[in-house]
Amino acid sequence: MADHYVAFSIPFFLLFIGLESLFFWRKNRTSLRVNDSLTNMSCGIITLIFELFTKGSLFVIFAYLSNRFGVFEWSMGSAFTWILFFFVYDFFYYWGHRLSHTINFMWNGHLPHHQSEEYNFTVALRQGALQDTLVFPIFLPMAFMGCPIEVFATVLLLNKFFQFWIHTKAIGRVPLIEGIFNTPSAHRVHHAVNPRYVDKNYGGVVMFWDKLFGTWAEERDDEPCVYGVRKPYRSWDPLNAHVDWWARLWKDAVNTGKWTDKIKLWFMPTGWRPADVTENDPWTPYDIENYKKYDPEVSLWQKITAIALFLATLPLISHLLFEQFSLPLWKKAVLSMVIVACLYGCAYLLNGTKRKSLEVVSSNSTNEGFS
Repeated sequence: MADHYVAFSIPFFLLFIGLESLFFWRKNRTSLRVNDSLTNMSCGIITLIFELFTKGSLFVIFAYLSNRFGVFEWSMGSAFTWILFFFVYDFFYYWGHRLSHTINFMWNGHLPHHQSEEYNFTVALRQGALQDTLVFPIFLPMAFMGCPIEVFATVLLLNKFFQFWIHTKAIGRVPLIEGIFNTPSAHRVHHAVNPRYVDKNYGGVVMFWDKLFGTWAEERDDEPCVYGVRKPYRSWDPLNAHVDWWARLWKDAVNTGKWTDKIKLWFMPTGWRPADVTENDPWTPYDIENYKKYDPEVSLWQKITAIALFLATLPLISHLLFEQFSLPLWKKAVLSMVIVACLYGCAYLLNGTKRKSLEVVSSNSTNEGFS
């Protein structure tokens, strides 16, 4: 049922993306980058497809544990139940989010959300397909508390929907609620790669957890946020985006000579590498001052064709979400493959044949759009 709400929300997401784009165009004649925006939304569609085949199983496990081992019984007719678990979910979201940034193998699930070098409403839709599966065990204490599955699914959805509006540069600091609730300013800090901003502001709805556990940071006017990740993803491929970090870890696991390190690296802090691998194959240090955005030059017809391919997926994914319980498995699989093929074709066109990046320095545009 939750996926039906997601399907209903798609036109509204697109509307707000259009309004945000119009705002920036009227304010400073800047527009969304087609390649980045389509890739962001493509990653979101890949996530929806993956979760069609996985999230139901996670909910079944949660419901079983809640019904069988739940310590308390909670009335779904009580406002207290909904308010309590809304904030309990947000507490566990904070820790799941923080661990996703901290542990090597978990970072892969959340990484796609941070790969974009822009910051706008399309980034909100750029979710990691593996993220909810990897962090699911962190929410199991809610099941043992006896949280009804209907409550869990609802507060999960509300938490995700709330976070849509905070992915924009069109809104500056919000009076009265800054530092209390998550806002665009607070979340811009979270997406920034500036050293003072890294690993800050993990909260979903409230910032209390960040202040309590020492991960809160305010956005500073004298240091504009620079977006992306410190190991940049230089592609528009929405499929590889979901396994890019695991591919890097696998390569290191194969190349290291120590068997203990082959296993250890998956559970170490994000970015940790075996000493022998670092010595033989060092990563290029991230230079925030001179970094250039990934923006390969492509022809107008490639852009138009890519947009057409992407638009063709929208009615297909909507149909898949609305009819998921009535469609046989083989039809869902075929529809999914058609959608994925269109998105891959879109990415192939946008990556271009020469794969040359334009000289677009990220620091030149990081502070555009503040109101």
